[in-house]
Amino acid sequence: LEYAVHHLSVKVLMVMGHEGCGAIKAAQLPTADIAKEPTCLGNLLTGLKEGLNESDLKAVRDSKAHDREAVTTNVKRQVEKLA
Repeated sequence: LEYAVHHLSVKVLMVMGHEGCGAIKAAQLPTADIAKEPTCLGNLLTGLKEGLNESDLKAVRDSKAHDREAVTTNVKRQVEKLA
């Protein structure tokens, strides 16, 4: 992204997510389960997990709405990290 902005003069970046994202689902696993993954994957999932507001997500009972809210939360976090 930095290369695109600084060297290719890209003016607009678009951060997107999608329903049914396996990475977001995996990031919601218990921390002990994530710790069993290979280090690189575990670090990625832990970073994603830190960005999800699990207490807010627990309040969402409908599984599709829960999935959508988790993905939306992740997109918002990624945008914040880019800013």
